[in-house]
Amino acid sequence: MNFNIKTAVICAALLSSLSVYADKKAKAGIDMMQTYKMDVKESSINWTGSKKIGKTHTGAVSFKDGNIELKKGEIVGGTFKVDMATLSNADLADSAEYQKKLEGHLKSADFFNVDKFPESTFKISKIEKKSDKEIVVKGDLTMIGVTKPLEFPATMSMEKDILKGEAKVKIDRTKWGLKYGSGDFFKELTGDKIINNEFELNLKIVAKK
Repeated sequence: MNFNIKTAVICAALLSSLSVYADKKAKAGIDMMQTYKMDVKESSINWTGSKKIGKTHTGAVSFKDGNIELKKGEIVGGTFKVDMATLSNADLADSAEYQKKLEGHLKSADFFNVDKFPESTFKISKIEKKSDKEIVVKGDLTMIGVTKPLEFPATMSMEKDILKGEAKVKIDRTKWGLKYGSGDFFKELTGDKIINNEFELNLKIVAKK
C-alpha cells in the first residue's frame, strides 16, 4: 500500500513539474520575437489614380517579399518590398494600345522611374492598437529613392498561425517628388490635364509563421 501511495505521489509531482515546464516554455515562446513571412501569392496591392476632371485609372503592383515581427502576440515591426516592374493597369484591358502606353508612362522617369528604382519598401516603426482588430500602422515608405513617414489605419487578425491584414492607404505622391501633372506645381495645366496628388492603395496582407 505504501509503495502505491509513494508511486502516486511521485507521478503527481512529475506531472506537476512537466506542466510548469510546459507553461514556462509556452510563455517563453510568446515572449520571444516571432517572424511571420508574407505569402506574396495571397497578398496583393491594388491602386487607384485619377485626374481632377475625367478619368480614373486602376491597376495592381506585386509584393516582392516581406515579414512581420511579433512579440508577446503584438506586432512590433515588419518590412515589405514591392516589385515596381510588376506595375500594371486594369481598367484599359479592352484597349491594349492605351493600356501599354499608360503602363510605360507610369514606369518612366515622369513617375516611378522603374529602371532606376525597381523596388519600393515600407518599414514599420510603430503600431498603435485601437481594438482587437483595428490598428494604426506607422512607418517609413521609400519610393523613387526618397524616404518619408507614412501612417494609415488597418485591420489585422490571427487564425491558426496565419496573420491577415487589410488597409486602404492614401499617398500624396508629391511628398516623394512625383510632381508630374500636379496642379500645385504646374499652374498652367487645365482641369482635364491635372492629375490628383493623391493615389490610393488597397492592401491585402497574408503572412504565415
